[in-house]
Amino acid sequence: MIVFEYFNTTLGSCLIIILIAVDYLRKYNTDNFQRKLLIIMLSAVFAAAIFDFFGLTLEKNLDAFIKFFSLKEVSNEKVNTALYYIWSVYLIARNCSYYYGAVFIDYFAHGNAARTKRFLKIVTVFLILYAISIIPNLQYGYYFFLSMDNVYRMGPLYTLQLLISYLPIFLILIDISLAPKHIKRAQVLLTVFFAILTALGAAFDIILRTTNLIWPCVTGAILYMYFFIVRSNSKLDSLTGIGNRNSFYDHVNTILRQSLKKDYAFIKIDLVRFSEINDSFGYLQGDNALRDIATIIKGCIRHTDFAARFGGDEFIIVASAENDIQRIIDRIKETIEIQNKKNNRPYKISINYGYDIYKTNSNWKIQDFLSELEKNIQKLKSADAENGEENV
Repeated sequence: MIVFEYFNTTLGSCLIIILIAVDYLRKYNTDNFQRKLLIIMLSAVFAAAIFDFFGLTLEKNLDAFIKFFSLKEVSNEKVNTALYYIWSVYLIARNCSYYYGAVFIDYFAHGNAARTKRFLKIVTVFLILYAISIIPNLQYGYYFFLSMDNVYRMGPLYTLQLLISYLPIFLILIDISLAPKHIKRAQVLLTVFFAILTALGAAFDIILRTTNLIWPCVTGAILYMYFFIVRSNSKLDSLTGIGNRNSFYDHVNTILRQSLKKDYAFIKIDLVRFSEINDSFGYLQGDNALRDIATIIKGCIRHTDFAARFGGDEFIIVASAENDIQRIIDRIKETIEIQNKKNNRPYKISINYGYDIYKTNSNWKIQDFLSELEKNIQKLKSADAENGEENV
C-alpha cells in the first residue's frame, strides 16, 4: 500500500533526525551558535519530511490514508484545500532546510560567527520573502496547482521554484571553493559529500517527480555530518572550546608530515595563582578564568595559528616562526590588561609564559622539546619570583 511506502521512508528519516537532536542536546558544547544552527536545520528537515508525507499520501492514496488513520470520509473540496496548504508549508520548510543547511556548512567550514550571522540574516530575509510569495500561489498557481483529482501539477514558474529550492547546493560548493586555504581537507570532503547527497535527492525529486526518496538522502548527509561533528568535538576542550591535548598532538603530527619543512614557535602559557582563584572564589570562577584566557588567546592569534588547552591551567600556541612571536604575546598581555580594567571578575588574570623554536627538519623528538621548554620556563619563573616579578 502506497501510504506504507511513504510512511516507512518518512519514519526512518524522522527517527534519525530526532535521535541526532536528542543526542546533540545532551552533549555539553560551548559553541551555542553551532548548536542553534544545527537544531534549526534539523527542525526544518523534520517539518518538510512530515508535510511531504501527508501531501503524498493524500494525493496518491486518499482512501488508504483515511483507513490508516481511522478518519471519516472527507469531501474533495476539503482535501483540495488541505493539499494546497500542506504543499505550501512543505515548500517553505524544504527551502528552510536547504538554506539553513548552507548556513550551517558555512559556519562549520569557516568557524567565523560574525560572517555566518551576516549570511544568516540574508538567508532569513530571503526565506521570509519566499514564504510571502507562496501566499498568492494559493489563488494563481504560478509555482504549483492541483488538478481536479487533487494531483500536484507544475505551474508556469515551477522551474524558478526549483532553482530557488536547490540554489543552496551550488552556494555550498561555491562557498567551500572560496574558503581560506587553512580549512582542513576533511571539512572540504564533508561539504562536498553533503552537497552530493543533497543533489542526489534533488535529482530524484526532479526526474521521478516524487519527493519520498529525497529525505533519506538528506538525512543520510546530516547523519554523516553529525558523526563528523562528534569526531571533531572530541578534539575540543569541553570547558574552553579550543583544542585539547589530543588535537595538539594531531596538529604536531600534521606539521611534521609536511613536505616543506618549516620552523614553528611553541608558546606555553599558564595562569598565575590559579589555585588561589579556585580556593578564594570557587571552582565556577576558576572555570571562568580558564574560559577567559582561552577566549583572549583565540582572539589574539592568527587564523593559521593553533591553540589548545594542554591541561589544567596550561595553554599552548603553535605558530609559524616567521611570525612576530613577541607581538602575539604582547597582544595577549594587552588584552588581559584591558579585561582586568573592566572589573567583570572578582579577580585579576595574570600569566606566566615562555616559548622556543622547534625545527621540523631536526631529529629532536617533540616530547623532549616540550620537556626542555617546560624546564626553561620553570627556571625563568623561579628567577622572576626571586625578583618579585610574576610574568615570564
